[in-house]
Amino acid sequence: MATAQNTMKKSFDWSELIFKIVLLLPAFLILGIFMFYPIVETFRISLMRASGLGEEVFIGFYNYIKLFSNEEFLAGLLHVFQWAFWSVVIQIPLAFFIAFTCTNYKTRLIKGLRGVYYLSNVLPSAITAMLGLFIFQPNSGVIVTLAKTLGWGWLERIDFLGDPKLAFWSVFALATWAYIGFGIIYFMANIEQIPAELREAAVIDGANKWQYARYIVVPQISYALRIQAILCTVGSLKLFDLPWMVTTGGPGTSTVTLGITLYREGFLNWQYGKAAAIGVIIFLLSLAFTIVQFSLQRESQN
Repeated sequence: MATAQNTMKKSFDWSELIFKIVLLLPAFLILGIFMFYPIVETFRISLMRASGLGEEVFIGFYNYIKLFSNEEFLAGLLHVFQWAFWSVVIQIPLAFFIAFTCTNYKTRLIKGLRGVYYLSNVLPSAITAMLGLFIFQPNSGVIVTLAKTLGWGWLERIDFLGDPKLAFWSVFALATWAYIGFGIIYFMANIEQIPAELREAAVIDGANKWQYARYIVVPQISYALRIQAILCTVGSLKLFDLPWMVTTGGPGTSTVTLGITLYREGFLNWQYGKAAAIGVIIFLLSLAFTIVQFSLQRESQN
């Protein structure tokens, strides 16, 4: 008996092991070349004085120290935190409200609106930025033209993109319209997966729409809400395209983000070391927020 067991232990299936390695090797190679190597290289360059033309010089954490005394970088850091906060506070409840309405009031109008809501999400950022400029332009934009037509001088005098106090909120409003489509579709898919028995039980117990949404729907799609919160936070930290194409970070530093500062340092000022340091900070912040939010989710499940 013991001899038979030893024979089974020794007969290791090498062909199966090789087959698994062959299947996994492309995935590891792609991850190593396109993900892990760039991360390690970015960490290395962030510790160098590098312009891409001359010799790289090791300067330790000097790039990081200089960044935290840079007014534009600090403004960008503040703005991405504000952007992440307001994205979670405004965009997620708004997306949930629209998704809940679309799944509970199935009329012809609502069915047509599903496509309208998601349309903004498939438009290229350049077109979204052009639409934003078309709406907010100070002299010939849609809002100014409408104000002139109605004789609303107070609205005509507002410079949505030129006023530092309004520029951030103008770009944020445009981004809310552009990015909310994914959240709506994602929440709708999760709400439609809720068993019909739960809804019927809530109706029998006399729950109204608000109570059904508060006590049945929200707990049932809590995981989707947390995933959307993580996507909003990480997306805000690496935000670049819309603020750059609409206001190029201005006026002043009112709409600048970490992504815009990284682009300026790396591709306009040729300070690759500083740009890499900003990239490392964005990576670490994204990683930290993701870990914290998943940790909170695990604690709530426990």
